Amino acid sequence: MSLAIKIVGAVALALGSFLATLAALDYFRAAPVPVIRLIKIEEATYGSNCGRRVGVGNATQFLAKACDGHPSCKVLISVQEIGDPAQGCSKDFHTRFSCDGQQPAHFKYLKGEANGEALSLDCQEPH
Repeated sequence: MSLAIKIVGAVALALGSFLATLAALDYFRAAPVPVIRLIKIEEATYGSNCGRRVGVGNATQFLAKACDGHPSCKVLISVQEIGDPAQGCSKDFHTRFSCDGQQPAHFKYLKGEANGEALSLDCQEPH
């Protein structure tokens, strides 16, 4: 057997071993960890459509308690829990929230009357 054939055989064996090692490393590589982004309520107002008598942010604490720190949440808007800021007016509900504090903020709106309506926020879905 000639020296050239032995060299070619050795190179082929080394290359094959190298490629097999790369394939094995790729197979056992850890799967990417999904990014879980969490909700941060910046502001929530119940009844902003009812004029100046309604304070901006009057429902922020209510919504933050339910949603802050969760990747998504679904909340039933409840006048019993929030309070009635403008009796006799069909109140809307709007919120501004961020995902992991990243800007720009996201907005959700429920037209009046929002009492009894479900509000869903999600930081996992594209906005």
